[in-house]
Amino acid sequence: MISALIYITFGVLVILGLILTFLDFPGIWLIDVAALILAIYDGFENITVLFLIILFLISILIAFIDNIVIAVGAKKMGSSKWGMFGAVLGGLVGVVIGNILGFLLGPLIGATLFELLFAHKDLKESLKSGFGSLVGIFVSVFLKSVITVTIVIVIISRII
Repeated sequence: MISALIYITFGVLVILGLILTFLDFPGIWLIDVAALILAIYDGFENITVLFLIILFLISILIAFIDNIVIAVGAKKMGSSKWGMFGAVLGGLVGVVIGNILGFLLGPLIGATLFELLFAHKDLKESLKSGFGSLVGIFVSVFLKSVITVTIVIVIISRII
């Protein structure tokens, strides 16, 4: 009975973690908790302490992918440092204020405004930088999703 409950809890946490990741929220941490629960239940036989440490370090990296990729996306579209800063700041403010929609629009608005106000670029160039940050968001979600799904596959392969 306990075994079934542990595996059901694992499944629910993994599904919620994947959904959150696809929506660009930090779902990897739920997957970390699920792995920890399985490791404790299994006596750290299949999911070792070293594996959990590596998983934690990868999770930290995933948390930073958003900001890095958004800034790189803006830079690839001709953004200045102001635009990259605006994209990152806009993403952070957007999540707090408007959840998913805010996170999508925040970097676009932040990069565009910072390019206009501080880099003194024209509207067309500023919008191009903002669009680059939006592309960066989609690339970031894709990368995080691929890494997260891979982690889930590795965890499941270790317990089967």
